[in-house]
Amino acid sequence: MRCSCQRCGTYMVQDEKGVQSRCICPECFFVCSACVSTEGGKPLDIDSLRMLALLREAQGDGRSDEDSEY
Repeated sequence: MRCSCQRCGTYMVQDEKGVQSRCICPECFFVCSACVSTEGGKPLDIDSLRMLALLREAQGDGRSDEDSEY
């Protein structure tokens, strides 16, 4: 999965380390593990990811609407 950074919108680079996998933004170095579940280290299914994106949008993530691609 390719995700864009929640802060600057740059595509994140995956840092695969089993259950401690995460993504790191090469531009601003923001670290995120939202698409990787801590329960069993398995990726979230697409419906869970969509719900996470909707929740973040509803809460406001500090980005403009034009940068809100997930």
